[in-house]
Amino acid sequence: MGRRELIRRGQSVAVATAMAATGTMVMTAPPAQAVTCRAFTVIMVRGTDDGGSKGTMGTQLPTALGAFAARKGWNKVTSEYVTYPATGDVRYFLDSMPRGRAALKAKINTYIASCPSTKIALLGYSQGAHIVGDVVVGMSAGRRGHLQGVGLIGDPMMNPRLTGSVTGDRSRGGMFGQRASWPSGVFVYDVCNKGDRVCASHRLVDSLGYVGGAAKQHTGYTGSTYSPIGGFSGAWLIGYHVANRA
Repeated sequence: MGRRELIRRGQSVAVATAMAATGTMVMTAPPAQAVTCRAFTVIMVRGTDDGGSKGTMGTQLPTALGAFAARKGWNKVTSEYVTYPATGDVRYFLDSMPRGRAALKAKINTYIASCPSTKIALLGYSQGAHIVGDVVVGMSAGRRGHLQGVGLIGDPMMNPRLTGSVTGDRSRGGMFGQRASWPSGVFVYDVCNKGDRVCASHRLVDSLGYVGGAAKQHTGYTGSTYSPIGGFSGAWLIGYHVANRA
């Protein structure tokens, strides 16, 4: 190594050391996300604290993914879970929801750009269903054209009167309100377990107390105990029906 190269490297180390000492950070662009392009892409968003604070898959949506892939063939399906805070209390609307929407939009955009022929299925549970619904309602017609369909369980914005709503209580909807409509041409299958006061709310205050308690109906979407369709779990139903679009 020549003398000039030694001097140059020494200067670089000195600059880096000085920057570290002063707290100056050098940011480099992150590498582009590597994606696997297949006929179908399933993007899932878990619910509040589902699977713990470090979780990404959650406990409910893997069943939905399994039902979808069983219909389409695992070798034809790429799956992704959205990473976001998935927190409750005041952070739900102020932090968790905005970050979840942004993360979901980024994944959708990545797959549309990298795999323009893939059909995207969006699956959400609880807060994740809220996020998926918000993003779909705000999508352009061109982006909606890439969707295979939308599957939601325990949706806190469920409207039982909309096409695709499957619920044991047609008189009550989401604890945070009810969506006015779904965009034209989007297939939606939205399941609410019997007695789940997140998607079939009596009053907001009751629903908040319910979530803070046992909430078995809201956390039981992988079993058929509370399902509005006997013998089938809500998680299985959304995967199966979004795969079939029927």
